Amino acid sequence: MVSYADFVTLLFAFFTCLYAISSVDAAKMGQMVASMRVSFGGQIFDGASSTLSLDNSGGGGPGVSVVAPMLLEDEAGSKTRSKSRVILSGEADMSRFKRTIEGLLSEEIKSSQVRVYLERRGVVISLGESGNFDSGSDMIRPDGIATLDTIATSLANVGNNIRVEGHADSIPINTPRFPSNWHLSSARATTVITRMVDNFGMSPRLMTASGLGEHHPIASNDTAEGRARNRRVEIVILNPAYANVEPL
Repeated sequence: MVSYADFVTLLFAFFTCLYAISSVDAAKMGQMVASMRVSFGGQIFDGASSTLSLDNSGGGGPGVSVVAPMLLEDEAGSKTRSKSRVILSGEADMSRFKRTIEGLLSEEIKSSQVRVYLERRGVVISLGESGNFDSGSDMIRPDGIATLDTIATSLANVGNNIRVEGHADSIPINTPRFPSNWHLSSARATTVITRMVDNFGMSPRLMTASGLGEHHPIASNDTAEGRARNRRVEIVILNPAYANVEPL
């Protein structure tokens, strides 16, 4: 009877765990992933400071900093704990984060739906129109939603300023919903940023959406391939050193 009771108890615990993980909160999952990365990265508190150093290089270069949660007082006078966020700073941190994104989106990168690269201003995650948006639409395709959710989960606890930029090719658009490429590129950037904020708890104070139309091409608009590359939405994780000079 004792063995049978132990078995029933374990069985109950097993199915309780299955039920608990059957519905995953993406924002909380992102927080857990970031927390685990911090926990296993060899970070230590610097004395009484509220900042964690994530520089594992052993040298004196800049590292990731984690601002510890601060107690905030709401209108009712009660204390609430804000969400801690990892600040990526320096080329080494940006390179590590770039490699993380490349590992998570390896299939999308192989199929040219996503490009990830480094600029002086930070990490750029470029979502091409193919696989992510229908032509002339700001609605994200199902495959694009999965890709964006993967990116947003990785960014859920990042405290850097983030720009979401919509781009178009040089062919004019004129529809009742989108009278110009300005409107289309702005709408796509807004759609992306809205999902990231609403579904993953990302701070809207750190996010900026902008539509740049056809005026910042990365390829020639004289060919179909070049125009396809220019139709994109780019998520830019800004290096703090350049956040002050970037229009936010």
